[in-house]
Amino acid sequence: MKEGIQNNLGQKYNKGTIAIHWITALLIIALFPLGKYMSGLEPSEKMGLLKVHAFLGVIVFLLTIIRSWLFFTKPRPDDLKTGSKLNDKLAVWIHNSFYFLLFGLAISGIATVVLGGYGEALTSANPELIINREEIKPLKGHGILAMVMMLLLTIHVFGVIKHYILLKENTLKRMI
Repeated sequence: MKEGIQNNLGQKYNKGTIAIHWITALLIIALFPLGKYMSGLEPSEKMGLLKVHAFLGVIVFLLTIIRSWLFFTKPRPDDLKTGSKLNDKLAVWIHNSFYFLLFGLAISGIATVVLGGYGEALTSANPELIINREEIKPLKGHGILAMVMMLLLTIHVFGVIKHYILLKENTLKRMI
């Protein structure tokens, strides 16, 4: 770490934010490969998985609403400093982007269920009600947002590793 920069790792997020962070991370890590796997299946083959994906997606959406409320109503630690203004701003941008991406994924997922016939297909157990995936416009956006989420998640994890190895800071202390 550059001289003169010291982060107060004793500052922690509140317990609700910490719990939501880890639950959401685990759900995202499950949802992404599940969504990728389902994209290669025929509608009749993915009905059960679709229920799981939609259910977990709704849980992430609700947790994101709660976490957003906590973000604005509860104290949170100071942003981490690295000695690089660009790096510091990038980290804040990535953290804030997660909120927008999660809301975008939820909205595009709900739109896909409604406009793609998935909702009717699931309630009636009739996969023939699902329209052709190329005709479901929100599905493409949902996939793009998921890829961006995975890219930012990877960068986020590398940032934690960078702090730990290069800067000798265990930033996870703020989130456990």
